[in-house]
Amino acid sequence: MFDFGILAKWAQDEPNGLAFADDEYVLSFPQLNSLALKTAAHLTERGIVQGDLVCVALPSYLEWSTTLALHLLGVKTMSKIGRGGFNPEVFPDWLITLQLDPEVGIERTIIFDEALLATVVAGPEMKDAPGYSHGSDIVRFFSTSGTTGSRKYFAVTSDGLASLVGRSGKSDFAGEDPLLSLFPFAMGANYVRALRGLVAGKPYFTCSFRDYRLTKMLRKYPIRTLLGSPVQIANFLNLQMHTDTQLPNLKTIVMSGSTPSSKLLARINSQIGCEVLNGYGSAEAGNVAISTITQESSIPGVINPAVTLQIVDEANQILPAGAIGSIRYSREGMALSYYNNPEASAEYFREGFFYPGDLGFIDTQGRLVLAGRSNEVINLGGVKVNPENVDEIAMAQLGVLDCAAFAIMSQSGVDQLALALVTDKDFDLALFKKTMENKSIYPPTLYFPTKSIPRNENGKILREELRENFEKK
Repeated sequence: MFDFGILAKWAQDEPNGLAFADDEYVLSFPQLNSLALKTAAHLTERGIVQGDLVCVALPSYLEWSTTLALHLLGVKTMSKIGRGGFNPEVFPDWLITLQLDPEVGIERTIIFDEALLATVVAGPEMKDAPGYSHGSDIVRFFSTSGTTGSRKYFAVTSDGLASLVGRSGKSDFAGEDPLLSLFPFAMGANYVRALRGLVAGKPYFTCSFRDYRLTKMLRKYPIRTLLGSPVQIANFLNLQMHTDTQLPNLKTIVMSGSTPSSKLLARINSQIGCEVLNGYGSAEAGNVAISTITQESSIPGVINPAVTLQIVDEANQILPAGAIGSIRYSREGMALSYYNNPEASAEYFREGFFYPGDLGFIDTQGRLVLAGRSNEVINLGGVKVNPENVDEIAMAQLGVLDCAAFAIMSQSGVDQLALALVTDKDFDLALFKKTMENKSIYPPTLYFPTKSIPRNENGKILREELRENFEKK
């Protein structure tokens, strides 16, 4: 079982030790422990009991301490990501948030605002928290959506959480500590990372803002690793340049969600000059492969030695090195099914392997080379196009801040290749179209300006959402 009593241990052993820091709050281990115990006492008064399913949708500072409090109470926890509703298979008994959600109702909603925080802080600490009774008790529901936008959940028990947090090595947790993640706490990997730091007696760093407060944090604390999606890292570089912030402590940038463009890599090298790693994996199995990138954007990834990865054809037969096929992998302690979702479980979990829907091949050195997603390959009258190849060419052009290729149905009922573009004042559409015609084997036929590209919590593009949005226009 995972021992949530570790927080009380560090509160006693490291009374001055830093446990949490963001752009506004700083907590020592005794302060975090006291806040968790006081929150647990208040939530008990409100009616939350062991075994309830409680969803938390709060800023990172409150979400971390509240989640710890819920674990002390022995409840099943989950985070709410995005604007969508709740799946019926994991509909919460309680919602702790900043504003009412009509789907849950006021009777089962706890508004955790500044006024309630003051009440909690002034209240008593819980003396005897029940915790979990067995290692098989569910402690957390992790969510995943891939690039489909269809959210699924898998359950992690107390024993399973101990295994997840206990993973070690560069293949599972790339970069040096201290690390600051630009992903939300609600993302499963950040939750595990926070617990991993707690076990080791190390602080959890986060920043809810993407303005001067982020660079201020990086100056204030000796952050050595920055984790984010390519878009988040690009925005960070803009901020770093505009604030003229020097970051001598930053040694590594770890990106995941999608492959960084050559233009982004050049900017990192020019502005910071640090090591760049690109991670490939999933919520279901953790980190699967990691690649060190210099000036190229398609460096093969070294497969995590704890992972068994294979490339298979449509009949699930293993393909030889160099042959492109479907990626499948397995590892000890990974998810084996989706909670109360047999259809999705049958699609993604087969023969003891997880099928993420990605395409790729193994090179002659045993490294993984990604080749897109099977459900994203665009069929243009029999010609199959990988949209990521189009994205890479477009992102390298002047004035393009972000982009995504996708299929859109024409009035004749045939799919066409479209490109959504986020641009700045340097963008010239006529020049851009000409460049795409010269550099892309399959240039887009339609171009759509947009303010942002929809992505999931891991930074992966939601191309089907783009298709639906622009087909309505």
